[in-house]
Amino acid sequence: MSERVTLVMEPRAKSSRGENRRLRKAGWTPCVFYGPEVAEPVMGKIASKSLERLIARGRWEATRLTVKLPSGEEEMCIIREAQRDPLTGDLVHIDLLRLIRGRKISVKVPVRIQGRENSPGLKDGGVLESVHELEIESVPMSIPESIDVDVSALTLGEALHVRDLSVDENVTLLADPDEVVAIIVVPRGVEESSGEEESAEVEVVAKGKAAKADEEEA
Repeated sequence: MSERVTLVMEPRAKSSRGENRRLRKAGWTPCVFYGPEVAEPVMGKIASKSLERLIARGRWEATRLTVKLPSGEEEMCIIREAQRDPLTGDLVHIDLLRLIRGRKISVKVPVRIQGRENSPGLKDGGVLESVHELEIESVPMSIPESIDVDVSALTLGEALHVRDLSVDENVTLLADPDEVVAIIVVPRGVEESSGEEESAEVEVVAKGKAAKADEEEA
């Protein structure tokens, strides 16, 4: 179950690039609250430190939050989008999407890989390739922090697909059932080395047969 965190939104009068830059320098991140049954989006600002602490903990995409609006009302929401400056990495803007209890919503949830230490394929030198997130549809109270994927039984070349995953009855996976979620692949260098060894064996056998044929003719 996702942990509940409260964010406090302060009013923001203007919405311009200059004003937003000034807010960020002062330690605030511009934000907007919107969603179902919200007549007009609410513009505001949230202390950047509180947002950074939340995001640094990971899996923030699926974390149910409580936001205290400038009006004093409290609403349940999630962070729909967190924009960062591509050069500095600083938060630029946050979108908060309102959640309504009992109403389904689509959201991307991080994938958490489990059982690496027991995977026969990884023990044999294989490399794990996996997706980082999956889109689901769920009621707010059932949004998982992550989708757990157990790779402990995977051998070289084996894969897990969306259809192989188990989720709560209130959660629907929206991805194609045949989509590969995790697979153990043979490292490219190992494949090439194996191919060279096979070629060498074939060449030796061929030479042996040729030599035997020459002896018989003689």
